[in-house]
Amino acid sequence: MKKRWTIYLILLVLAGLLSSCGLKRNNPLDPSSDPTIIVPEIISNLEIYPSPPGAANKFVEMRWRANPSYSTDGYYVYRGLGYFSTFTIVDTVYTNNASHGSKPWHRVVPGEYYYKISAFKQYPDGRLEGRACQPVWVKVPI
Repeated sequence: MKKRWTIYLILLVLAGLLSSCGLKRNNPLDPSSDPTIIVPEIISNLEIYPSPPGAANKFVEMRWRANPSYSTDGYYVYRGLGYFSTFTIVDTVYTNNASHGSKPWHRVVPGEYYYKISAFKQYPDGRLEGRACQPVWVKVPI
């Protein structure tokens, strides 16, 4: 009896594995199924500069090495409160620099933050976002 259940279990696992291999990929931005889709590269050389101490309007300036135009149309700027914390998109830019806090809806208060950047490529079916770079720490002084 125990041998029979073992055989049934093995057959069930084998059937599950074989059926999962037959899943059809239907993501229109999948580079594995469409060789014309190019995934944006991870940005590099992210440099961050906070506003000087005593500045009335606080801001954070960011610069990085631009990705090639054939793979990147713009960048998302993310901010978090810790290296492993949840990050939120705080800006979308189309050049390789950003100034968080320079617009009325960007509020930067004194404190410690982490910023990271990801590149995206615009396709007819939507934006394909690449991986974000490693978070970089900055302290905005009082």
